[in-house]
Amino acid sequence: MLKNFKFVVGAALVAASQLAAADTAEVKISNLSLSVSGGGWWYYLPTGVDWVPVSAGTSVGLSNPSFADSAAVWHGQAASSSVVDGASMATASLTAKTPNTNLDGVSALAKVDVSGGQAGWSFAKVIDNQILVANGATITVSMKVDSLLAAGAMSQGNAYIELCSTDFTTDTCLPANYTEAVVFGDTAYSGPSMLTASWTNPSTTANTWAKIHIGLTASAESVAAVPEPSSMAMLLAGLAGVGIYRRRKG
Repeated sequence: MLKNFKFVVGAALVAASQLAAADTAEVKISNLSLSVSGGGWWYYLPTGVDWVPVSAGTSVGLSNPSFADSAAVWHGQAASSSVVDGASMATASLTAKTPNTNLDGVSALAKVDVSGGQAGWSFAKVIDNQILVANGATITVSMKVDSLLAAGAMSQGNAYIELCSTDFTTDTCLPANYTEAVVFGDTAYSGPSMLTASWTNPSTTANTWAKIHIGLTASAESVAAVPEPSSMAMLLAGLAGVGIYRRRKG
């Protein structure tokens, strides 16, 4: 009888485990670099100045119930944010090769892992800042995609680089100066392992401001799944078996 009791409990647990779906999204990049070529051969990336908002940071959140965490830093500096609710979590981080305010060597992570009806998001803002580019020069940003995955129908991950012309009021962002790696629920990423985007100062006589946007996003939502009829029958049978065994023991 004890063997049968173990069997029906095991059957009940297997069926119960199918009552909720878990979703995961993860984006990870490394080896970030910013270089310049041609024209005047230089750029200026403002940092620590009061006329430019802090340019990087991390932010994460869970929604049911609600938890949130965030951190703001200058580009090239380390930051991290994390929230946990039972088995669900969302985390984001920025690390630098050396403590500096350059982009070279920066790595970043955005990850969400949720279950039991929880939903979450994670954002690692590598940089959102103005950059002054010498006349006729070209700036190039590249980074390595170390991990990009989404598991579960309600999950997605994205890494992107966007370079835009700007007048400090309006950014003009063209598809030619944008690149991304993206994946949606239960599909494998098959794109390039390196992302690269460039922007060329259209003026050969004047230094010109541009805008850099680099970031990672991950989101996932775990939806309580309706069990298949066979799974529900197994759960009910298992629980009934437990009840019968307890009555006989009584």
